[in-house]
Amino acid sequence: MSKKEHILDVAQQLFNLHGYTAVGVDWIRDSAGVSKTSMYRHFAGKNKMIEAVLHRRHQDFEESLTACISKVSGCEAKLNSLLDWHLAWFKSPCFHGCMFMHATAEFKSSDTEIIHIAKHHKQWLKGLIQECLAKPDMTTTSQQAEAIMVLLEGMIVRAEFDDLPKNSDVFRDLMLSIAGLPADKALELQN
Repeated sequence: MSKKEHILDVAQQLFNLHGYTAVGVDWIRDSAGVSKTSMYRHFAGKNKMIEAVLHRRHQDFEESLTACISKVSGCEAKLNSLLDWHLAWFKSPCFHGCMFMHATAEFKSSDTEIIHIAKHHKQWLKGLIQECLAKPDMTTTSQQAEAIMVLLEGMIVRAEFDDLPKNSDVFRDLMLSIAGLPADKALELQN
């Protein structure tokens, strides 16, 4: 592994665990066991390192989720794979919320490139959802993709605070209902 990739690994892990503003360049340098000169040889500054981490996170996310969904065919199977992938991510030890949501929260008014990367990731995800919804016998709407996106985003936030996999049937039924597909269970909405 190159020194640059090692620094990115360490930075991604620290940013994911502690946030972007809490983690300084010295912390990354010490944890990576590299000199400050090496850090700045590869990254012009902390924000450039954050951008590189987010680009790499998007690439890894895209490859993993696309590979999972491409194993199945049909709208319902693709949506189930989309949900299963997210539920598995929530249970993984590296899950500490969405790095793109956290970047937006921390840099909303200060760094347009970081926000651009985060928005690009979310737009890509919504496009993937739209592709999953594509059915020859039914016109899909961008509202359906948006509703499923909101469901997934809400699940990500909730998963930071709660054990969502135990509630997976509710989320699956909601997703399938939004898509206009029959749900395995009737949704029971309580007042």
